[in-house]
Amino acid sequence: MIETIEQGAAKTPFMRFGDTVRIEMRDKAGHSIFGAIEQTVTQHKKEA
Repeated sequence: MIETIEQGAAKTPFMRFGDTVRIEMRDKAGHSIFGAIEQTVTQHKKEA
């Protein structure tokens, strides 16, 4: 967002197909609170 405001467009690459995002919340003892959420960015396939 800052790049877009300052330069008129984003210059830094963000996410691409094949990238994986993993989010996990841990308590003070380091135990996972709700388990990890992990997703891979994929391209939508058009139906024939």
